[in-house]
Amino acid sequence: MSPSVAPAADSPRKVALVTGGNSGVGLAIAQRLYDHSTAANTPLTLVLGCRNMAKAETARQQILNSPVHQHLATDSDTEKPTCLVELLHIDTSSVASVKQAAAEFGRRYSRLDRLFCNAGAMAISGLNAMNIARGITTHPVAFFESSEAVDQQRHLVTADGLGLIFQTNVFGHYLLIHHLTDALAVARGRVIWTGSSASQLEFSRADYQHVLGDKSYESSKYIIDQINVSLAERLRLKGVESYVAEPGNVHSNFLASLDAMWFQVLVCLVFYICRTVAGLPRFTITAEAACESACYLALAPDEQKEEGKLDARLKYYTHVSRLGHSSVTSSPLKYDKATAAFLMNKLDGLVARFDKQ
Repeated sequence: MSPSVAPAADSPRKVALVTGGNSGVGLAIAQRLYDHSTAANTPLTLVLGCRNMAKAETARQQILNSPVHQHLATDSDTEKPTCLVELLHIDTSSVASVKQAAAEFGRRYSRLDRLFCNAGAMAISGLNAMNIARGITTHPVAFFESSEAVDQQRHLVTADGLGLIFQTNVFGHYLLIHHLTDALAVARGRVIWTGSSASQLEFSRADYQHVLGDKSYESSKYIIDQINVSLAERLRLKGVESYVAEPGNVHSNFLASLDAMWFQVLVCLVFYICRTVAGLPRFTITAEAACESACYLALAPDEQKEEGKLDARLKYYTHVSRLGHSSVTSSPLKYDKATAAFLMNKLDGLVARFDKQ
């Protein structure tokens, strides 16, 4: 349910930044924002934050070739496109890249209405045949909802000396928020994280960057759940909100790195069976459906905050019906205050450390 908000006649051009906007859920979010802006005649500058600029340009052209563009993409009063699509180079696994991107953003734009912390990585080394056999025969639904089928690489560290997946999925975005808070404050903006299902079992304080473990992706998503309420409380002092959106089980590009087309086909088939036969709505499958919760959080009017429908203490899920209709549900975010305080302290310490460089 993506609310359609009629703009005021003198509404300023808003700015939205989507990290990882060249593929998957990020591209679907960007396409939805573009279509909404164009159809509603709401001026928007849509910024795709990407590491690979060639892929970013391909994504930009794909967005601009939207059917909506053919008739509605120009503001008749200004003869300028209602929605501008621009590119920003950013690699969230690099402190230098994040700082450079934030500085470049500040030179180009004076405000930031929506920041989608979406870029993410999972370091897959291969399939785990034993886990696949056990999972399919003993707990098939939970198995296909998890990453049990793949082995994730350990001991991956960036040039900054941080855990690769931790930095890509969490700290890179945390640092970006730190540097863009003033721009977000100007617009009374919203930060929207792309979350995922994760539990405390995949997290360890002793190895909070999960360099030694084999569930670095899940650990990073658990961290997002833990820090969001504390981060939102801090940002709210400047008029900024922070939310977590869960896209559900998506047949994603992560599996494309595997030379196992048979497994990709199997996963897609099982996903459709789980949704259409078993009626499990969390199997969203396509990025276009999965982005519903993130887009809801972006487009919902401010009045919904007062009504309690927008709340940092909730996690927002995309659900898809048997017939493919998307909707958004929410439930209390599962987090531990002590763990949140521990992680915020670690993240703030890293920010302070790298700000000195």
